Amino acid sequence: MKLDSSNSPIYLPEPSQESVLRLGFENCRNDEWISAADDLSLFNRHKRELKHMAAVTCYAEIAGSENAQTEFHDFLLQHLLQNPDLGYRTEGTKLIQQKEDLVWDIEEKNLWPASLWVAEDICLLEPRDGDFIMTAASVCSPSNWFLEDKIGQTVDVIHAPVPGYEKALSQRVNRFLHGLRSGRVMLRYNWSIQRGNELCLREKGMPATNPIDSSDSDLYWRVERQTFTRLSKSGAIAFSIKIFLHGFDSLRHREDFTESMERLLSRLPEAEKQYKNLA
Repeated sequence: MKLDSSNSPIYLPEPSQESVLRLGFENCRNDEWISAADDLSLFNRHKRELKHMAAVTCYAEIAGSENAQTEFHDFLLQHLLQNPDLGYRTEGTKLIQQKEDLVWDIEEKNLWPASLWVAEDICLLEPRDGDFIMTAASVCSPSNWFLEDKIGQTVDVIHAPVPGYEKALSQRVNRFLHGLRSGRVMLRYNWSIQRGNELCLREKGMPATNPIDSSDSDLYWRVERQTFTRLSKSGAIAFSIKIFLHGFDSLRHREDFTESMERLLSRLPEAEKQYKNLA
């Protein structure tokens, strides 16, 4: 399914960025953990359609993740109902999103049905034997990665394809995950450039023009709004990913996009460009 985000970009290239190897965390207000999505119906339809495609793995879990999934289900439901601006209410065993006129059954307490309530993809990372393991995930809009390769793996293994990750970020990421307190939400952004505006990217290689041509109307600026919050009982970390896609056609008039993007791409090491499918 394709997406053209109607909102103004929530994140643009940073002129000072020279590498993808950075944490970039910032505090997030608890009531902004889940983004108010004008395109919730599109994401809901996208998730349901993808789940019925046998060739695409968009949900996975491993044994022992049931408690964390149930806790997340209840945690998310409480959050949606406690923040009236998001527009959710319950009627009996049904959750209703009033603006989009969407209805879900809330009796099945696991990650997949809960993930349909929001636009975000959700991964649960649980502490096991000193590491954090991806134990359950609903991922319908991956940015060139495969859920079936990541489920059950440690955070270090998940990030193994990122050039320089082990040396530059491994210890810092693991320290962050172990130190994250329940009741706190942290936010970061990730970016990529893709050809076309498909939400589900599961093939390596855009291919993009090289160098990137800002006049190419088929290129899109892809942003991931990522949040991290810890569930108090299981200790699992709920990692959410909300995708935004903005066509270069709508951005090229902005000096803060075109100039910053060109500067960023000129500074990225070659290995990182290849990882981002930009070389």
